[in-house]
Amino acid sequence: MDSGNANHPMNPDGCPPDPGFSFSSVKGTFVGDKSKTVYGQSGVTLSVSVAKGHTWTGTITASAKLSESYLIASAEESISGSISYAKTTTVTLGGSWTVPKTQKEGWLALGSQGYSFGWQYGSYNGACRWIVSNHGTAKLPAKSPFIAHS
Repeated sequence: MDSGNANHPMNPDGCPPDPGFSFSSVKGTFVGDKSKTVYGQSGVTLSVSVAKGHTWTGTITASAKLSESYLIASAEESISGSISYAKTTTVTLGGSWTVPKTQKEGWLALGSQGYSFGWQYGSYNGACRWIVSNHGTAKLPAKSPFIAHS
């Protein structure tokens, strides 16, 4: 939510301009591909591989119907220019990892570094009160393919 300043002209009614989306609790996170995630117990060696051209997506929740492309474009502008709904591998890659004996279980997954965040969509009414018309959360990829484990 923007309170209006010299960089943001005021609306004719004196309220700040309608920002559309606002973002909160933005955190860098691993965005894994559920179809390329494997699990195992202590001592098990896990492996994952993917062919060039494989695509995976992030997740978006909403309280009402939403234009995901508008949300993603706003997140690109406000959070990171590399955010997208989907990422595609440009190379064939893979990896393996053994769940340490100090861990009861673990996972290995293909995905990418990305962002998780809360979002709201709304506007100001005539009394300059922010009215939320839609809200939710998102977890979206932002960087090149990456293999992670727990």
